[in-house]
Amino acid sequence: MQQCKTKRRAARVLNRKRNAREKRGPNKRSAGAKRSLTEEPYDMSGKGPTKAKVLVVHRTGFVRAGVISLIAKSKEFAVCGETEQAPFARELFLRHRPDVVVIGLRLCGADGIQLIKEFRSLNPAAAILALSEHADAFSAQRVFRAGARGYLSIEDGNELLRAFDKISAGHPYVGASVLPLVLNNFAGGPKYSRSSEINSLSDRELEIFSFIGRGVSVSELATELNVSVKTIETHQMRMKEKLALHSAAELRQKAREWLAKSAVNRIREDPEAA
Repeated sequence: MQQCKTKRRAARVLNRKRNAREKRGPNKRSAGAKRSLTEEPYDMSGKGPTKAKVLVVHRTGFVRAGVISLIAKSKEFAVCGETEQAPFARELFLRHRPDVVVIGLRLCGADGIQLIKEFRSLNPAAAILALSEHADAFSAQRVFRAGARGYLSIEDGNELLRAFDKISAGHPYVGASVLPLVLNNFAGGPKYSRSSEINSLSDRELEIFSFIGRGVSVSELATELNVSVKTIETHQMRMKEKLALHSAAELRQKAREWLAKSAVNRIREDPEAA
């Protein structure tokens, strides 16, 4: 008698399990089942297709916030990290291995151009987009020479996601505010180009040269770039040799004149920028 009751109970359990499987239907996949190779991959959260990872590196907080807000509207891209500090940017780059990097040209602790070169060396596949405060053909030239694939000014913010699509596909991209300046600089030849002596400066030297033109002292510059005063003085010595100058005062005057001439050329090329 007891044996019959046990068999009936076991039969009821099996029937309940069979009915539950039938309700789920044949298309329901168990947790361990393999996905088709043609299906979209899931992200780590399991909420949908994997998005391309974007690292945002810029010293201005509201610029980073604006970039992050634009990326949040995208179905193809997602922010994996953001910072204003160059040393932390390197750590984030190595940790997350982003597909796209948005980087400013002036950062806390380093020059954006130098960081572009480092990222390019660490992972040549990463698509780098420089985001400049001002539209400038000379900066664009330096950015592409360093290994970036795209260049935008802040006023080109509405082009950000379009630029991501282009550079992710391996194509160069220049923002609408910058493109006319680049074309004018190319078509105008020597008339619109910087002097050959300034072009002889390295990217790091040019960065220091521009700071000198703004009146930044050696000690302030060392703090800004996170290097020693001796390093800044060595750069100054090399710049004086390349520019055939004899004193720090002459170097400061040359830097001020170069900055002023650059501003005038930018206004001539784009009067609305004034």
